[in-house]
Amino acid sequence: MKRLPLLLLIPLLLLFACERSTKPEAYGEIPLRINLEPALAQGLNVTLVRVTITKGGFSRQMDLPIVGSMAAGTFTDLEMGTYAIDVNVYSGDVLIATGSGTGIVKPGETTTVHITLHFVSGGLEVTISWGLPYEESRRVLLVGNSHTYCNGGVDAHLQALVNAAHPEWRVVVEAQTAGGYTLENHYNDPNTLTAIATGEWDLVILQEQSSRPQTDSDLFYQYAARLNTAINQAGALTGFYMTWAWRNNPEMHEPIRDAYYYIGAYLDALVLPAGVAFHNAHQDTLSFSLYADDNYHPSIYGTYLVACTMLAGIWNINPIGNSYHPPEISPAQALLLQTIAWDTVQGECHKARQKYSLSPLPQPLEVLPFQIMPQDEVAA
Repeated sequence: MKRLPLLLLIPLLLLFACERSTKPEAYGEIPLRINLEPALAQGLNVTLVRVTITKGGFSRQMDLPIVGSMAAGTFTDLEMGTYAIDVNVYSGDVLIATGSGTGIVKPGETTTVHITLHFVSGGLEVTISWGLPYEESRRVLLVGNSHTYCNGGVDAHLQALVNAAHPEWRVVVEAQTAGGYTLENHYNDPNTLTAIATGEWDLVILQEQSSRPQTDSDLFYQYAARLNTAINQAGALTGFYMTWAWRNNPEMHEPIRDAYYYIGAYLDALVLPAGVAFHNAHQDTLSFSLYADDNYHPSIYGTYLVACTMLAGIWNINPIGNSYHPPEISPAQALLLQTIAWDTVQGECHKARQKYSLSPLPQPLEVLPFQIMPQDEVAA
């Protein structure tokens, strides 16, 4: 009789083992390692390292064990996708450093993420995930400022591109814009909130004032999240139109890129990498300029590149060979811009599906040069 419980236990153990053996196919991990040596070298006593990961409505928090000069821990049993990562470092009750970034989780694989605190140098790879149901969008609203409305409007060029590719879809692309507006301005503008709430949109694409993701990322994140709530309440999805570094300040590229990718991961929203397309175009090798005379607004070529990037990013439509291009742009120039847009979007998709070597994090935002900011961009 004593053998009976043992015989019953064996099938249960086998069942448990089978269930656990399938988990790596659907789940992954994010191990984190944070070097605290720079803080210790400054005489700071680190007592707590708290990490929060977020993806859409999912959030999890962990206090990393500290051993010597290293804080380390692992988030396990995570679904696939890109997670926003926030780190707060404390000495007693005092917050002494913060860091943020994103990490990719792939089923059955482990991705190590190195987070750089604001006062140290190191590496963080920022990436973006794709595959949300944006391809079904038929009513699209762009919310932004002059980077959206100049040169006839990105919305008008995107409308013409998608009409040329799929006239039977009857897509509607419109814009809600004002010169110099930030997302904070839009959130406090009843006209914008009414446009979002009453347009029966499938997708609302947000464009922040061009320097704010670099100079005040916290306000960018705050009002992007608030507008995302309004968009979701209206039954639409959220997207982000990433702008680019000004021509005379190429150092802006990485902090702007990383800020858009971070908020995209945090809100589980689409990011349209127009800024990466500008970077990939290697402006100095082109026979025409992507920039207007002020060196930060887009020229007609830049606006067309943005529209082609949106066509590829929203609907996964290859713009190469699309029959539409503005009369100011020759067929050969249009083909080149279409190719840059498609290669950029495909390259970003590919990055989201592979593991990376670590790359340097951009220097802290507060040490980047602000004195070159055009005054009309700030005041407009």
